Amino acid sequence: MASLAILVLAYETDMSVQLVQMDIATKRMEDGRLLSEINPKNCMPVLERDDGSILTETAVILEWLAAQDPQLRFTAPAHSEEHLRINEWMVYFATEQHKLATLLFWDIPEDSKKAIRDRIVHRFGIAEKALAKADFLVGNRCTIADFYLLVMVRGVEHLFEGFDLSSQFPAIHVWMKRLIARPAVIRALQNHGQGELLH
Repeated sequence: MASLAILVLAYETDMSVQLVQMDIATKRMEDGRLLSEINPKNCMPVLERDDGSILTETAVILEWLAAQDPQLRFTAPAHSEEHLRINEWMVYFATEQHKLATLLFWDIPEDSKKAIRDRIVHRFGIAEKALAKADFLVGNRCTIADFYLLVMVRGVEHLFEGFDLSSQFPAIHVWMKRLIARPAVIRALQNHGQGELLH
């Protein structure tokens, strides 16, 4: 799911990427390689760059790809206040929501899963407050932080029964409607799931 944000960014910036199919059960790529051979962490997403080097972790891949755009349309100059705020959101989503969500796939008691779901949903409150005052999370323009939040919202909508974004988080709901109308997001949603390893 995290690779959705990366795909959106690639389409927004007209970067050429190739999605590579992976069997989720065996973690084997369509070219025969195992995910663990590419990424010792044995998890997605993975970006294989033109020089053969590998980048992992959603926030890092997003930051690197955004920095390749000469106009820095979806990030900001390094060490600027805006750049710090973008990274602040990215790390928050990665550590406080995304990482928690992975626990839902573990074999743990249902009451523990409910507590995790409640905690993930509760943490949308911070983004709700920010988006009640601005169209986007940082600098009132779309950035990679918004693409990461898109992943979190989509994941919760698909995994959490009874979650109603419009009533629980109306500002995020309005933001989401605006974001999913972007051509790059539409294209990414259509193509996502057709592969996981990005070249």
